Amino acid sequence: MRIHFFFALLIAVSHSASAKLYKWVDEQGNIQYSDKLPPEVVKKPHEKLDKRGLIIDKTGRAKTPEEIAEEERVRKLQEETQRQIAIQKAKDRVLLNSYRSDDDIILARDGKLATIDSQIRITYTNITRLKDRLSGYKQRAATLERKGSKIPAQLQTGIENTRQEINDSYASILRQEKDKETIRNKYAQDLERFRKLSKLKAATQAEILAETKRKKEDAIVKTVIRCKNEEQCNSLWEKAKAYARKHATTRVYVDSDQIFITQPPRTNEDLSITASRLRPEKDDPELIFLDIQCKKEVATDTWCKRPEAIRIREDFRPTVLGKK
Repeated sequence: MRIHFFFALLIAVSHSASAKLYKWVDEQGNIQYSDKLPPEVVKKPHEKLDKRGLIIDKTGRAKTPEEIAEEERVRKLQEETQRQIAIQKAKDRVLLNSYRSDDDIILARDGKLATIDSQIRITYTNITRLKDRLSGYKQRAATLERKGSKIPAQLQTGIENTRQEINDSYASILRQEKDKETIRNKYAQDLERFRKLSKLKAATQAEILAETKRKKEDAIVKTVIRCKNEEQCNSLWEKAKAYARKHATTRVYVDSDQIFITQPPRTNEDLSITASRLRPEKDDPELIFLDIQCKKEVATDTWCKRPEAIRIREDFRPTVLGKK
């Protein structure tokens, strides 16, 4: 009976070019046909048929607020993904336009590292000058004390200011070492991406070893201890000063809450040690830093490379942290 009704309705619709035929399933599960769509069915699944009874349009149920919200979330994620892809493509173009080969990237990296190393050497030279100045101040103060004279306020100020300059210089060196690590990481990413884009082979073992060696040569980082809190730092500071006092071959001439310094090296056998308690950046944890100086063999030497200095440097952290 339903089939006969459908065909009768279809014949009636075919006589009117503008007429429409709809099909849907009612709440009882029965298939319904009509040339008019009841209001209660508009937002429910239904189909529109042509005069031959073929489906020409299909409407699903109305989306829930949750589904609409999820679709919007997905749309935003897709837009963000496309934005990130566009940014990466732009970076890739810059990378390929900036460098012709792996060597270009490595040379650019090494050039920036060399610039910072030069700045560090200048800072070390300045530290040596400051230590000499401080030594002179201390000698003048000692002479006055032996004579029973009062140390002038100007001389005392000079001593305190020079100590602070030395500490500030070491803090500057640590910031520069941090900059070097940032540069290495940035160029390592560029090199990896460049090789992928250029379909080049992965870095050779020799390059990896060379990079490892370069990092090892930054011996300054081996003598940095990051404190977790002030209480721990107070304890580690005393141990660091004891370590410096034990291994220095020159006399102590500054021992304060923030810096410990022994006399500058005068002979080829001398080892002068400075321990500093620093905070290079305002929001960074407090640091304890050890520096060892000896008479330079080469003018461009940044730190003492004598075997005993290397051993003292490498044992510093394990000893102070109680891991040795």
